[in-house]
Amino acid sequence: MKDGWSACLQTLEVHSGPVNSVAFSHDSTRLASASDDSTVKIWNVSSGECEQTLEGHIGYVRSVAFSHDSTRLASASDDRTVKIWNVSSGECEQTLDIGQTLHKISFNTTGSCIHTEIGTITLTASPFFQTADVTGPQYPQYPQYQGGGMSLDRAWITYNDKHMLWLPSEYRPSCSAVLGNNVGIGVGSGRVWICSFHLD
Repeated sequence: MKDGWSACLQTLEVHSGPVNSVAFSHDSTRLASASDDSTVKIWNVSSGECEQTLEGHIGYVRSVAFSHDSTRLASASDDRTVKIWNVSSGECEQTLDIGQTLHKISFNTTGSCIHTEIGTITLTASPFFQTADVTGPQYPQYPQYQGGGMSLDRAWITYNDKHMLWLPSEYRPSCSAVLGNNVGIGVGSGRVWICSFHLD
């Protein structure tokens, strides 16, 4: 190893609070960071410059993820929303009123859905939540789930947004994972179990 060699390529210091999540774009040109300061920042990997500061959340931002084409970014916050951002312009394209904090989000390969620990959210054909006949990206939309999922109170396993299986209190999850028709649950007693839907 040569003298003076360092593995540190960039030190990015702009957030005013702890950073909770970082994610690279799939084309490797950008890095997104999510912070307790309620912002998301998009960084140029080569130069280390901050290209965008995304503001709009009113709580800690817990998770960020790029779409596979690297044109959009999703952020999940303690304000119980998920926001979809245009990476180039920094504009918020959509706000989803989840009703609880999400800690793990990712896009599917086509960018039409977001995978979360409580289910898969469809980004197309999601009706606007309307107040005084106004709509737009700043007004939250109710999420539309597809496949297996968990209800907000974690008392039900759902399928396509419909309650399917009620969970007694001793089976209600402290953590969960969803993949397609499969729901994995971890409970406080130390048990882990899997529910799988087989629909004809």
